[in-house]
Amino acid sequence: MKTLKNIIPVIFGLLIVQIVDAQQFLPTKTQVNNFLKSRTYFVFDNNIFGTYNTAIEEAARKHWKITKFDFINDKEFNRKKKSPGASVIVQTDSHFEGQENLGKFNSLSLLLGKQGATNANSMPDIVTLPLAYADVDYDKYYYKLGIALVYMQRHIQWLRENPNVEDKVLLNHYKSSKKNTKDKILYLLKSEMAKDINTVQQIKQVYSGEVKFVTQAEIEDAVNRKDGDILLLHLVAPAKAVRGSVVTKMILDAKNAEIYYFDFHRVKGKKQPNKFLKSDFKKMENIE
Repeated sequence: MKTLKNIIPVIFGLLIVQIVDAQQFLPTKTQVNNFLKSRTYFVFDNNIFGTYNTAIEEAARKHWKITKFDFINDKEFNRKKKSPGASVIVQTDSHFEGQENLGKFNSLSLLLGKQGATNANSMPDIVTLPLAYADVDYDKYYYKLGIALVYMQRHIQWLRENPNVEDKVLLNHYKSSKKNTKDKILYLLKSEMAKDINTVQQIKQVYSGEVKFVTQAEIEDAVNRKDGDILLLHLVAPAKAVRGSVVTKMILDAKNAEIYYFDFHRVKGKKQPNKFLKSDFKKMENIE
């Protein structure tokens, strides 16, 4: 099941706080506490021949620890959305209400049941994580479902420890989360690198940490093994280099999705494409 949702995904919400005068988008203390007491239902996609259902079930069984959980179809979702004792994790086609020019995204949303809810937009949003722009094929990001679930749980724990905070507090938390990456091994996909930085030799000219070009399967395996020595890149970028599009970049550790690097840029032609940039490596090199 996929549903259209006028939301502010957590990563992009931080950018909206900077770019425009956005509404508060974090859940309240009560909503977080209600979630923690809920049972979480992973909503399967209607397309039984697709790969999402298998991928999300495998990821949930390996990584979802924060609440008890089960799996449901879209008909059952229509009942659970009205139950305050239920929460759901569902694929969403998300965009920013009033800021559609910033793009549409394939996201993973954790929503809280609410009496009288009619659709996903009327349910409290605990956290929505963009996986990719809408023009990116699903086989480019389904391998990230495991780390996405780990990240969502870490984010919820932060909300639990920092109740009723303003959005800018979370933004400052992300900005201050940058850590030294040079004592870890950075797993990368060559397809996500800018042309002037897509070999190990080019990277070594500006970054002294160890990097390794790997496959999606190797990244997924590192997350499943909870390998604390491995860092991975969560890049959310449009498939086409549309000028002005926002590209977000997060470096996370494979064990518990701790943030080591967070930044964004707008696409500006060949010098600033829809990729991870040489300037990102230079910034990471200077983090001590």
